[in-house]
Amino acid sequence: MMKMTPDGFWDYTRKWQKDFAGNRPVAWEKYWIENDFCKDCRFCCGPQDSDIPFPMPLLERQRREHLDRDFHLLDSLTPYLAAPGCKACGTEGCRLKLEEKPLACGFFPVVLANGGLYLYKNCPAVIFSPLIRFMELGLKVGEYLQTLDLDELRRLSLWLNCDTLSRSYIDLRISLFRDNAKEMALD
Repeated sequence: MMKMTPDGFWDYTRKWQKDFAGNRPVAWEKYWIENDFCKDCRFCCGPQDSDIPFPMPLLERQRREHLDRDFHLLDSLTPYLAAPGCKACGTEGCRLKLEEKPLACGFFPVVLANGGLYLYKNCPAVIFSPLIRFMELGLKVGEYLQTLDLDELRRLSLWLNCDTLSRSYIDLRISLFRDNAKEMALD
């Protein structure tokens, strides 16, 4: 008999089947993924089930006064999510202007990790949308990220272990940088 592992994936899927009946649009808008699932989900920006910080680095040009009003901070340019969720998330969703948000928010559920692009598989948009749609969005995210310089890409990239990647992410096989080269390559 098939067993479901207790990692939350099946629990989320069952819950979200009720909450997200029917297809919702997910599209690329300028330099952002417009995800119609987010307004009713808020799973990634709301209270978290872990106290382990999930970093969401900002670019130097996003530095501004009073970042601590909008985010929990690891340092002056690194907001993070943990148990309390994001300070900028309110009852109507995120209250920040697009240019004030971490790029990680705008690309989610596409995630830059270890220099490549991955898809967060517990997101309801990923569960209930065709995978090919997110493969196409991953290419758009990659094209946009290639407009940044290598130091910015390295700053934005999460560094996750193989176990975390295999448990929670789908590898889109898009590499943005390797070693000292800045390149976008399909594996």
